[in-house]
Amino acid sequence: MIRFAKLMQTAVLAAMSVITFNAVADEYPSKPVRITVGMAPGGSNDTIARLISSELSEKMGKSFVVENKPGANSTIATSELKRSKPDGYQLMLVISSHVTNTMLYPDLNYKLDDFKPVALIAETPFVLVANPNFKPDTLAQFIALAKSGEQKIDFGTPGLGSTQHIAMELMDQMAGIKMNHVPYKGGAPAQTDLLGGVIPVIFATPTQSLPFIQKKQLKAIAVTSKKRLAQLPEVPTFDEAGLPGYDANVWFGIIAPKDTPDSIVQTLNKEINGIVQSDKIRKRLEDLGLTPIDSTTQVFQTLLDQEQKKWRDVIKKANIQFQ
Repeated sequence: MIRFAKLMQTAVLAAMSVITFNAVADEYPSKPVRITVGMAPGGSNDTIARLISSELSEKMGKSFVVENKPGANSTIATSELKRSKPDGYQLMLVISSHVTNTMLYPDLNYKLDDFKPVALIAETPFVLVANPNFKPDTLAQFIALAKSGEQKIDFGTPGLGSTQHIAMELMDQMAGIKMNHVPYKGGAPAQTDLLGGVIPVIFATPTQSLPFIQKKQLKAIAVTSKKRLAQLPEVPTFDEAGLPGYDANVWFGIIAPKDTPDSIVQTLNKEINGIVQSDKIRKRLEDLGLTPIDSTTQVFQTLLDQEQKKWRDVIKKANIQFQ
């Protein structure tokens, strides 16, 4: 009888816990929500997070506040998210490097499955841009020059292990070439040296490169997406230009701690998708050179799984790792 009574007590407590948990989820949000950005203010990540947070605040009736916590390519902020209470009041905006970081930093205290995907927001390709004095005008000419050995091709990136660096290594591996990686402390100094002729080529986002392409200060060779950019309709994709299957986009999305209630995650997913597809925000994202994405949580999870498999092989072959 005593054992039965204890079992009944445990069952009642568990049921009460579920009822309380569901009640909390139903009234979400009942207080301000924090969206962490692991980069400094002013960049694309920060801009997107503030666009989404402002709209969520208006639609959901509580403040969604952006907090910048830069450092170690967002891994410090991500580690903090893992330790956060999984109640929907701590979210994070992440980009593609969220996946590759788990392969580059051997001492991270988290894994991808420590988080729950909430919603994708947008994606953008890179543009392979060169100094106008760089001889190749097409991707085929570029690859031929690299294979000939006539000229060492320096390739600038925002740093070791950056998305641009890994995309460059994928290009090397698929084209059967080897460029000289020149890491910078950010995308801006890399582009400055590109404009000055110190390095001949980089991968740049459309937002970063379009003004200089339009002024003929840089030339666009190819874009890394599967489709041509609306802003650069004359520039071919890598696939069209001679490297079939090459695809390297940067995506932006919102994640939460893994035990965040599904009801809260689905509520956020629905609201964010509605925001992203609204005429107002869609135009703002497109003006930034981004393609808005309407996704389910499962679509986001599938993307994470695919990205993990794809970039693990590239990173392993290139032997990229932080000590």
